Amino acid sequence: MNERAYRPDRGRRRRRRRRRRERRHGLAPFLILLFLGLAAAGGWFYIDSLAYKVCRVEAGVQVTASDFLKNGDKDAVFAQDSQPFDTGVPGEYHIRVKSGLFTHSCTLIIQDTVAPTADAVQAKVGIGTVCRADKFVTNIVDATAVTVSYVEEPDFNKPGLQTVEIILADRGRNFTIVRSELFVMPVMADLNVEAGSVAPGLDEFVIEAREAEFLTGVEEIDYTKVADHQVQIRADGEVYTCMLHVVDTVPPVVEVQNIERYALAPRKAEDFVVLLEDVTTVTGSFRTEPDLTHIGTQEVELVFTDEGGNETVKTAQLTLLKDEEAPVISGAVDFTVQKGASVSYKKMVDVRDNCPEGLELEVDASGVNLSEEGEYSVTYTARDLAGNTDTATVKVTVIAATYDEEEVNRLADEVLARIITPEMSDMDKLEAIYTYTKTHIGYINDSAKGNWVRAAYEGLAGGRGDCYVYACTAKVLLTRAGIKNMDIAKIPDSTEHYWNLVDIGEGWYHFDTTPRVDHPTIFMWTDAQMMEYSAGHDNSHNYDHDVYPVVN
Repeated sequence: MNERAYRPDRGRRRRRRRRRRERRHGLAPFLILLFLGLAAAGGWFYIDSLAYKVCRVEAGVQVTASDFLKNGDKDAVFAQDSQPFDTGVPGEYHIRVKSGLFTHSCTLIIQDTVAPTADAVQAKVGIGTVCRADKFVTNIVDATAVTVSYVEEPDFNKPGLQTVEIILADRGRNFTIVRSELFVMPVMADLNVEAGSVAPGLDEFVIEAREAEFLTGVEEIDYTKVADHQVQIRADGEVYTCMLHVVDTVPPVVEVQNIERYALAPRKAEDFVVLLEDVTTVTGSFRTEPDLTHIGTQEVELVFTDEGGNETVKTAQLTLLKDEEAPVISGAVDFTVQKGASVSYKKMVDVRDNCPEGLELEVDASGVNLSEEGEYSVTYTARDLAGNTDTATVKVTVIAATYDEEEVNRLADEVLARIITPEMSDMDKLEAIYTYTKTHIGYINDSAKGNWVRAAYEGLAGGRGDCYVYACTAKVLLTRAGIKNMDIAKIPDSTEHYWNLVDIGEGWYHFDTTPRVDHPTIFMWTDAQMMEYSAGHDNSHNYDHDVYPVVN
């Protein structure tokens, strides 16, 4: 029984000790929350001891949150409710600085006590031209914004040199006076001339001078183009540079008409124009691009702009029709071609359509082998923008190649009739033949040698070949033009090369029409020129001098 009686007594003691511990532990969180709440409410307990109430700085100085704390804190920040400030703007700002658990209320005073500085520069203007005060100073230095003004505005209509006083004032009401110079020229610094006008006279540039003259030829300026030109004038012994501005202030004169066209075809603003007058170049455009798929009538707004940026706006009607008419192929007939020749299939036919814009012609010659004798088919397909088509199929017969000198001479005579006129000198004829041969034959790496007629035919009819074809083509053209010429060949080695010698009564000269990678013009070259070139290009034109006549 003692044991049961004791046990209740021991239980009461344990319960009392537990209640005392709970009371102590419950009071501590309450005190901490109270303390933090007071600090968050304004930090009144810590401001005097941890932060400066007032921080005064010179404008332009960098300010951080740590600057407000007596012991500093690199992790301190400005609170979100802190008043924004700009160190370039003097004034008083209310600042909230957060450091650890505490937020401090402080005052930042930004003051500007330093006057601005600047360097003086001379300003030069034409008579009557006004300039701002800031043109007289440069390198302005100040932490705050600076206004620049005249102490007293100079006389811009008085030629010569004047002293000018410029006042610089900052946002702290500090100011500095800078003395500079104004030089007023006796001529106009700028002169505007309307496009299409005649050249201005000297009196339009010079306002006050005993003697003056143009050093620039103003008559040579193009007054139909908007542009700026420097004009130099000597006045009373001094040279001045003026700016002549060709301006365009007059909008274009435009008359337009309504048009009716087929749908889908591209349209330009110029399609509507019946009259357009302006001194400068005019470009036309649509305010909004028309709907080219819309069958029917729509209104378009046309904008015409000249070089001066002047606009003339017109409206017109565009009527689009549905295109249901197919194109027509003509000239598609059977033809014969020699083996190995080239064929320009599209040149053999003509295609017409009621709406030629966007008309396409396709040629299917995939089954033709110009290297093998036989009969082949070629199909032409014409297609317009609306998708209407026409087709034609012709037979191509490839026959064995034959080379006839009379045919080659005929082809050469046709070329000469196009490139030579009766009044030409022999030198002019040489130049014409040289240019034609060099530009009308496409270079390929190889061709059959030993038959100059065949080579000339390939050059005249086929339009392709190597140096042998070029030389033989030039040979027949020179011969038919009555110009004395001779074939010449490089001394055989790993590569071959052929060219011509020509003589128009002044002795022999080198004449090579074959294109080369460095693009030389080997036209009427002396032997010294040719040998110098050959030596610098792997003996490209080395030849046996004993076999050929002496070249100049």
